[in-house]
Amino acid sequence: AALLVAVVLLAGPLRAPAPVYTVVLQAPGEAASPGWRVTVSADGDLQLTPLVTGQYAADRSVQFWTLENDAPGPRSLGLVEPGRTLVIPAHRVGGVESGQLFELTLEPQGGSPKDRPTGPVLFIGRAVEI
Repeated sequence: AALLVAVVLLAGPLRAPAPVYTVVLQAPGEAASPGWRVTVSADGDLQLTPLVTGQYAADRSVQFWTLENDAPGPRSLGLVEPGRTLVIPAHRVGGVESGQLFELTLEPQGGSPKDRPTGPVLFIGRAVEI
């Protein structure tokens, strides 16, 4: 028993595994179908995977955004190439929580000229812990 107590004390407190999240990004509207899937691993890395292919004008960019539940405004996660998977490391993603908003918007070439979305929302969804 003493050996077991010593091992537990040396190993430190048991930690619950980090949560894993998923998001299904859908086009706005009632009969929207899934367009992209976001997965956030237990390590915090994010993968954005296309479920549809899309074509956009050459003078436009698709930009990926997130809005944490208590944040004053959205934060850009970068530009997206339609039809291509994007992986973002945990240090760029930041913390993710249930209900956190993710969206893709259509912006001028090179991305939004402001620190917030300026174009129409193409796909939107909220994080769910799995």
